[in-house]
Amino acid sequence: MPITLPTTSTRRDWLKQATAAGFGALTASHLHAAEIPEQLWVLFSDPHIDQDEKKIAREVCMAENLTRCVNQVLKVGQKPFGVLVNGDLALTDGRPEDYTTFARLMEPLTGNSIQVHCTLGNHDQRTNFINAILPPGPPNAERPVTVQDKHVAAVASAVVNWVLLDSLDQVNQTPGMLGELQLGWLDRTLRGLAGKPTFVVAHHNPMLASMEKKTGCLQDSDTLFQMLATHEHVKGYIHGHIHNWGLSKHDKTGLPVLSLPPVAYAFGKDRPSGWVLARATTEKIEFELRSLNPAHDQHGQKHVIAFG
Repeated sequence: MPITLPTTSTRRDWLKQATAAGFGALTASHLHAAEIPEQLWVLFSDPHIDQDEKKIAREVCMAENLTRCVNQVLKVGQKPFGVLVNGDLALTDGRPEDYTTFARLMEPLTGNSIQVHCTLGNHDQRTNFINAILPPGPPNAERPVTVQDKHVAAVASAVVNWVLLDSLDQVNQTPGMLGELQLGWLDRTLRGLAGKPTFVVAHHNPMLASMEKKTGCLQDSDTLFQMLATHEHVKGYIHGHIHNWGLSKHDKTGLPVLSLPPVAYAFGKDRPSGWVLARATTEKIEFELRSLNPAHDQHGQKHVIAFG
């Protein structure tokens, strides 16, 4: 089970909403890829929400930015198959109240039965997050899958798969780490997903040979990418953490690496904040930047990864 924010609408409500909005009642579990001409997915990263919705950091009101992104998603004209939020949900150290505010700000999506799947970043706290977003249940209630206390998930669809990893090592400490057990789980999971394009998603950026400082990124990324290179259906690695939008290739394996823009503040005034709309077909996936500043020169920029 992924770390998924609870939705508040019933399935019957969702079907009514989908039909009325022209979304169509298409679910990945009941359709073959050929029957779905295009899937829409939404990618958020680094919202950095504080319990105080008026909190400002680096001249940005984080809650206001997240609200704007959520409202824009609801206006794309087609219901997304899911929203992935790639870590640093909380501003600094993952207080329970931060996650309560985060979940409330996401209610326009979850209330419309749009599934929101989350990974954790270095400013998150696992226990606080789980306790804040998942209501109490019976002892046998479904909980997120864990590997050595790290939360992992595979989100499958008829067109594309997403494997969500947990790179949080120590709260409010910059470096990330997956660990041997999580890497082993990933290898086994990818073997089970063979035959369909798959993207691996984690908060931290990989370590590159060209980096002057290597202390703030994913410390075991060399081992990760060596393993990913053995799985031909893995089409890319997606991260946040560095608050920068762009597509590159891993320097040792050539695997595409997509860096997500921050929902909150960028680390440079010339860089965009916002979110990414992903359009997936059986042949390719197109990632489009939706900058919160529509006048930004990268707004609408598209990066395409072919599946051939």
